[in-house]
Amino acid sequence: MMRGVVLAGALALCGPALGQGLEPGEWEFSSTMTSAVLPKPQQMTFRHCIRKEDADNPERWMGQKQRETDCKFTPLKKSGDGYSWTMDCPKSKMKGSGTVRIGQGTMQSEMRMNGDAGGKPFDMHTQMSGKRLGACKA
Repeated sequence: MMRGVVLAGALALCGPALGQGLEPGEWEFSSTMTSAVLPKPQQMTFRHCIRKEDADNPERWMGQKQRETDCKFTPLKKSGDGYSWTMDCPKSKMKGSGTVRIGQGTMQSEMRMNGDAGGKPFDMHTQMSGKRLGACKA
Protein backbone atom coordinates (compact mmCIF):
# COMPACT_ATOMS: atom_id res chain seq x y z
CA MET A 1 0.00 0.00 0.00
CA MET A 2 2.78 2.44 0.88
CA ARG A 3 4.34 1.83 -2.57
CA GLY A 4 1.07 3.05 -4.09
CA VAL A 5 1.13 6.13 -1.88
CA VAL A 6 4.69 6.93 -3.00
CA LEU A 7 3.75 6.45 -6.67
CA ALA A 8 0.58 8.53 -6.37
CA GLY A 9 2.56 11.33 -4.73
CA ALA A 10 5.16 11.39 -7.46
CA LEU A 11 2.53 11.35 -10.19
CA ALA A 12 0.58 14.10 -8.51
CA LEU A 13 3.60 16.34 -8.43
CA CYS A 14 4.65 15.70 -12.00
CA GLY A 15 1.26 15.77 -13.70
CA PRO A 16 0.13 19.31 -12.97
CA ALA A 17 3.65 20.61 -13.54
CA LEU A 18 3.66 19.31 -17.09
CA GLY A 19 0.34 20.92 -17.84
CA GLN A 20 1.91 24.24 -16.85
CA GLY A 21 4.58 23.94 -19.52
CA LEU A 22 7.79 22.05 -18.82
CA GLU A 23 10.19 22.45 -21.69
CA PRO A 24 10.59 19.25 -23.71
CA GLY A 25 13.91 17.43 -23.23
CA GLU A 26 15.70 15.14 -20.80
CA TRP A 27 14.59 15.90 -17.22
CA GLU A 28 15.76 14.67 -13.86
CA PHE A 29 13.23 14.68 -11.01
CA SER A 30 14.10 14.19 -7.33
CA SER A 31 11.57 13.88 -4.52
CA THR A 32 11.65 13.51 -0.76
CA MET A 33 8.58 12.18 1.02
CA THR A 34 8.21 12.32 4.80
CA SER A 35 5.53 10.82 7.01
CA ALA A 36 5.26 9.44 10.52
CA VAL A 37 4.20 6.07 9.03
CA LEU A 38 7.48 5.76 7.10
CA PRO A 39 10.61 4.51 8.88
CA LYS A 40 12.68 7.26 7.21
CA PRO A 41 12.23 9.85 4.45
CA GLN A 42 11.64 8.20 1.09
CA GLN A 43 13.79 9.59 -1.70
CA MET A 44 13.35 8.94 -5.38
CA THR A 45 15.24 10.24 -8.41
CA PHE A 46 14.39 9.44 -11.99
CA ARG A 47 15.14 10.77 -15.45
CA HIS A 48 12.77 10.95 -18.34
CA CYS A 49 12.73 12.26 -21.87
CA ILE A 50 9.73 14.53 -22.24
CA ARG A 51 8.89 14.90 -25.91
CA LYS A 52 7.20 17.95 -27.33
CA GLU A 53 4.06 15.98 -28.25
CA ASP A 54 3.87 14.51 -24.72
CA ALA A 55 4.80 17.57 -22.60
CA ASP A 56 1.19 18.59 -21.90
CA ASN A 57 -0.04 15.06 -21.19
CA PRO A 58 1.71 13.25 -18.30
CA GLU A 59 -0.32 10.11 -18.96
CA ARG A 60 1.47 9.71 -22.31
CA TRP A 61 5.00 9.89 -20.93
CA MET A 62 4.28 8.11 -17.65
CA GLY A 63 2.60 5.26 -19.48
CA GLN A 64 0.76 2.59 -17.49
CA LYS A 65 1.77 3.94 -14.10
CA GLN A 66 -0.48 7.00 -14.51
CA ARG A 67 -3.49 4.80 -15.24
CA GLU A 68 -2.86 2.72 -12.08
CA THR A 69 -3.94 5.57 -9.80
CA ASP A 70 -7.53 6.52 -9.02
CA CYS A 71 -6.65 10.15 -8.31
CA LYS A 72 -8.60 13.09 -9.70
CA PHE A 73 -6.81 16.44 -9.85
CA THR A 74 -8.71 19.72 -9.60
CA PRO A 75 -6.94 22.96 -10.55
CA LEU A 76 -7.28 25.76 -7.99
CA LYS A 77 -5.15 28.67 -9.10
CA LYS A 78 -2.81 29.40 -11.96
CA SER A 79 -0.36 32.31 -12.01
CA GLY A 80 2.52 33.24 -14.30
CA ASP A 81 4.94 30.62 -13.02
CA GLY A 82 2.81 28.75 -10.51
CA TYR A 83 -0.05 26.36 -10.25
CA SER A 84 -1.98 24.88 -7.33
CA TRP A 85 -4.36 21.93 -7.20
CA THR A 86 -6.22 19.50 -4.98
CA MET A 87 -6.40 15.78 -5.45
CA ASP A 88 -8.87 13.15 -4.35
CA CYS A 89 -8.15 9.43 -4.56
CA PRO A 90 -11.29 7.67 -3.28
CA LYS A 91 -10.19 4.07 -3.88
CA SER A 92 -6.80 4.75 -2.26
CA LYS A 93 -8.46 6.75 0.54
CA MET A 94 -6.18 9.77 0.04
CA LYS A 95 -6.71 13.51 -0.33
CA GLY A 96 -4.23 16.31 -0.74
CA SER A 97 -3.20 19.63 -2.20
CA GLY A 98 -0.08 20.94 -3.85
CA THR A 99 1.72 23.73 -5.60
CA VAL A 100 4.34 23.89 -8.34
CA ARG A 101 6.54 26.68 -9.70
CA ILE A 102 8.24 26.40 -13.06
CA GLY A 103 11.24 28.38 -14.20
CA GLN A 104 13.56 28.18 -17.18
CA GLY A 105 14.60 24.52 -17.11
CA THR A 106 13.55 24.00 -13.48
CA MET A 107 10.53 23.09 -11.40
CA GLN A 108 9.83 23.02 -7.66
CA SER A 109 6.77 21.38 -6.20
CA GLU A 110 5.30 20.63 -2.79
CA MET A 111 2.35 18.47 -1.81
CA ARG A 112 0.60 17.47 1.39
CA MET A 113 -1.58 14.37 1.50
CA ASN A 114 -3.51 12.48 4.14
CA GLY A 115 -5.39 9.24 4.09
CA ASP A 116 -5.56 5.69 5.28
CA ALA A 117 -2.87 3.11 4.50
CA GLY A 118 -3.96 -0.36 5.56
CA GLY A 119 -6.14 0.96 8.38
CA LYS A 120 -3.51 3.42 9.62
CA PRO A 121 -4.20 7.13 9.12
CA PHE A 122 -1.26 9.09 7.75
CA ASP A 123 -0.13 12.58 6.80
CA MET A 124 2.54 12.94 4.15
CA HIS A 125 4.64 15.83 2.87
CA THR A 126 6.46 15.59 -0.46
CA GLN A 127 8.87 18.03 -2.04
CA MET A 128 10.04 17.55 -5.61
CA SER A 129 12.47 19.38 -7.82
CA GLY A 130 13.22 18.91 -11.46
CA LYS A 131 15.82 20.18 -13.82
CA ARG A 132 16.15 19.99 -17.56
CA LEU A 133 19.42 18.30 -18.49
CA GLY A 134 19.35 19.08 -22.21
CA ALA A 135 18.07 17.42 -25.32
CA CYS A 136 16.75 13.89 -25.06
CA LYS A 137 19.32 11.19 -25.65
CA ALA A 138 18.62 9.17 -28.76
